[in-house]
Amino acid sequence: MGIVDFNIACSYDDSQEYCTYDNPISEPDDQLGYSLMFVVSKESELSNATSFDNIEDLIERVIAHETIHVVILELEGRDSSDKLDDLEISITIGDGRTHLIRMNFLGYASDNTGLVTTTL
Repeated sequence: MGIVDFNIACSYDDSQEYCTYDNPISEPDDQLGYSLMFVVSKESELSNATSFDNIEDLIERVIAHETIHVVILELEGRDSSDKLDDLEISITIGDGRTHLIRMNFLGYASDNTGLVTTTL
C-alpha cells in the first residue's frame, strides 16, 4: 500500500496545479498501490507556462504526504483521508505574528514527512 507509480494530468477547471493520489493498482500481495498524480492547471497548459517549478526540492515530501493519505484511506476511508489537508497548524513568524498554515503546505514542513507539524 502506498505510491507505486506517477501520472501527469491536466485540470479541466480553473484550479491551480496540485498533486493527489489516484488510479488504484492491485499489487501481487493483494494490496492496493496508487499513482501519484501531478495535475497541471488548465491556464498554465494553455499559456505554455511551466507548472510545478522546483518540484525536485519537494518530491520526497509530496510522495510521503500522498502515501499518508493512502494509508489513512485504507484504514479509515476516504472522508478521513481527505480531512488530513483541512487540519491547520498555528505558526508564529517573526515578531510573534501567528499564522494558520494547513498541514499540506509542503514548503513549511520541517522534514520529508510531507506534513507541517512544528513551528518555525
